[in-house]
Amino acid sequence: MDHEILTREDQRRYSLSQHELERRWKAVRERMAAKGISHLVVQSQQRFVGGYLRWFTDLPGTNYHITAVFPLDEDMTIISHGAGAPAPPVAPPEWALRGVKERINTPAFPNVWWEDAWDAEKAVEVIKRRKPGTVGLVGLGNMSAALYENLKKGLQGVNVINATDLVDQVRMVKSEEEIKLHREAAYMHEMSYGVTKKAIRPGRTVGEVLEEIRHAQVLAGSEEQQINIAFGRPGSTHYAQGSWGNTFVRRTFRKGDIINVLIESSAAGGYWYDLRRFLCIGSAPSELQEAYAIVKEARNILAANLRPGAVPGVALDASDEFLKSKGCPPESRVAGHGQGLDLVERPVIRREETAELQTGMVLSLHPTARTKHATACISDTYVIGNSGAVPLYGNLFDDNELAIVD
Repeated sequence: MDHEILTREDQRRYSLSQHELERRWKAVRERMAAKGISHLVVQSQQRFVGGYLRWFTDLPGTNYHITAVFPLDEDMTIISHGAGAPAPPVAPPEWALRGVKERINTPAFPNVWWEDAWDAEKAVEVIKRRKPGTVGLVGLGNMSAALYENLKKGLQGVNVINATDLVDQVRMVKSEEEIKLHREAAYMHEMSYGVTKKAIRPGRTVGEVLEEIRHAQVLAGSEEQQINIAFGRPGSTHYAQGSWGNTFVRRTFRKGDIINVLIESSAAGGYWYDLRRFLCIGSAPSELQEAYAIVKEARNILAANLRPGAVPGVALDASDEFLKSKGCPPESRVAGHGQGLDLVERPVIRREETAELQTGMVLSLHPTARTKHATACISDTYVIGNSGAVPLYGNLFDDNELAIVD
């Protein structure tokens, strides 16, 4: 055991504590027992969309699908890409596993339709080794139709339910260790914003600035980088480019441009922060200053109303009333959302959200103010305390004025 722990610590930038994993497993199993659920099934299909699997296993996603079967009263089975039996399983590496009794590899590719059932068939075999009770599926939005359909086919006669909410009730409230990891992401974003303000200047392209930010984040231990920069002059064509895809904007920054920067990246350990700021080359138009002041106050109103025991719709109502009082339309998109091992998690700040707010929930707040002449949005990550949501990192939150660059 000591050798396994030391090996894991040597190989990983951050290894979640055993205590934290066992806290999650225990809380989920208590809820499974109360609902008569014998197994949960969770899948990740992408590197940075599939935090449910990492939440259970401390294993990041891969370029191929990876599935976990989580039983009520024994360790997990991991089903992932690799040479099938009789070849020994090699992925994930044994030294990285905790709470896992078995690895099963299949040579299935997600784009080869006649291999669609292979992973599900292995999961069904594992579940049927003991007479299953109810089987719960976790994170259907991250689960392939192939896995879902073939699980249902192989488990005919077994009650299969959506158990995502059961896991969300544990996952939404962050532990002290998780909040510390969110803080590490905040420190990285503080550094990233400093790089941004120095990198943006007339004559440079968005691509050059994006690569400077990404490079700094990677050196700081970032696991995934999502950055988007939109810019242009008031009343003229606006351009946008992200740190993903294959679209490059050739138009360079010019004096008079207004620049909207969205940086939402994960630090070592996989936890995220959400930062959006406006920068101006030369000076800030009065119309933008007006919208910016409104959106900052809307964000303060959201935060003050995100109190334990309330539902998110209460905060949204208060923010919308303020926006309308300033001549702005009410929020037309999500005004904020939970964060953790996924960039977007529950609870979501919409009136449809039923989750009751609790101390320790971490949320990104990003309201939008639209006046007749300008639109402004600003974003930071908060944690819910006893009397409302407070900024996760005050230093970064305080650096929220319209920045002027030359």
